[in-house]
Amino acid sequence: MKNIISLIIVSLFIVACSSSKNTKCKMSFVTKKILLLFFWVMCFNSFAQNEFHTYTKNDGLTSSNILSIKIDYKGIIWAATNSGVNAFTGESWMPVKSISDNNGHNKNLGRVISMFEAINGDLWIVTEKGLFLFNGSYWTFFNDRNNDGFQITDIFEDRRGWIWIMLEKSGSLKEISDIGFSFIDGKIQMYNGERWYKFTDDIGGSAAILIGDPLEYFTSHIQDGQGNIWVTSLDGLYKFDSIKWVKYNEEHLPSDMCCEVVETTDKEIWVATRYGIAKQADDEWIKYEKNRGIKGNFINDLFQDKARRIWAITSKDNRFKSLCVYENDKWKPFFKDNVKIKGSINRLVDFEDQLIAFSKKGLSSFDGENWTNLISKYEIVDDNFTNLVIAKNRTLWFAAENGIYNLNNDGIRLVYSPENNWKVTTVFESYTGGIWVGTKKNGVYMINGEKNKHYTIDNGLNDNYIKEVFEDKKKNIWVVTNGGISRFELPDKSLSRHKKIVNSHILRIDKISEF
Repeated sequence: MKNIISLIIVSLFIVACSSSKNTKCKMSFVTKKILLLFFWVMCFNSFAQNEFHTYTKNDGLTSSNILSIKIDYKGIIWAATNSGVNAFTGESWMPVKSISDNNGHNKNLGRVISMFEAINGDLWIVTEKGLFLFNGSYWTFFNDRNNDGFQITDIFEDRRGWIWIMLEKSGSLKEISDIGFSFIDGKIQMYNGERWYKFTDDIGGSAAILIGDPLEYFTSHIQDGQGNIWVTSLDGLYKFDSIKWVKYNEEHLPSDMCCEVVETTDKEIWVATRYGIAKQADDEWIKYEKNRGIKGNFINDLFQDKARRIWAITSKDNRFKSLCVYENDKWKPFFKDNVKIKGSINRLVDFEDQLIAFSKKGLSSFDGENWTNLISKYEIVDDNFTNLVIAKNRTLWFAAENGIYNLNNDGIRLVYSPENNWKVTTVFESYTGGIWVGTKKNGVYMINGEKNKHYTIDNGLNDNYIKEVFEDKKKNIWVVTNGGISRFELPDKSLSRHKKIVNSHILRIDKISEF
């Protein structure tokens, strides 16, 4: 808009001077045409460069610091900030910094921790002030004074439509540094659509955490095929069968400190703990510890591949120890020399007929018998491998310091290399198959064969630090930066309109009921 105004003013000035009787101001016909052409070209280039429409606090957002994004089933984009949420209506952003009741009493949302959409479309907003619910018509704030000092660390929904929240209260990291340990408390509450239930005497409590221990009391949860809720914690494993809770501890497991629970395709329940792994067989538990093939004193992760093998990533003294596989009723450990990979394995991925082990130092593949270092095999000289993405065409993308790579059945190839080394923050595949690469200082890149493009603040972004790239339901590309959120402008795309989607002036305050 500013460019248009400037162009009009300059054009009027040139026309006025060319027709003026004042010889000092009067211009020749050729001079006038050259100046007009020059300013039109300058403005055209300015328009062409701004390929992003950027929104910041100056455009109505509660803050320019976007913490997270959620797209609901209607296609509405919700942006969380330190000062509430914002909803994109298709025309502009509607900020929700606080909600008020009919008496004019305001309740600030504050810093948003997470957003969760239920199956029925309800949007749950977890903030430092508590729990808010928007059902499409009005807001509800759930208040429980007994939760003072606790923060909601997780929220999920079971297949019955019940909403579960995990709350925790922990000491400071300084305590761990000064005295070697700290305490953390945890509890769980459930909402069945009508009232809240507390399970104070059934699940939760207090646990001491040491350096290297998980910093959350509740570490994982699942709902199994029979509808049971399983929760792992620093103080044991819990199972809820819709009626009562059952706790499993050191009598059943290698350790009370449980890290993860999974259900396999065989409907078996496996639990990773501090000192080993346990499997539930009927109503009995089978323990797998050092003497049964588990090498390492901490089980970080469990994974089942397409061949139905169970894998466990183990560590010792906070360092990678081994990658163990369970096959034919026994565990077999693979150490770094066996896996042929440097660094700590942080992810396992099923890819075609192979299992890929991924670390910051490289990739290795397992064909069922042997491991192959893919970085050495394809003579790649690079470091800091991150942001692994499996594309829709079943190719695997990952970034490193020197560029972005693609892995398919023909091997690994370097697809794009920037002029200078980059630090990649995110990799995203669009609906059309384009790969978007966000960086810390260099803006965002769009990799699409020979039509690779690089976008920075010169193209309309507010900042070159990219936090996230996502696509809305109309296939518009959005880029979240350190200074706001930007929409990639495509002339053939029409934005969806959602009028009157957020009513921020209706507040109902509920208290969490006793069980």
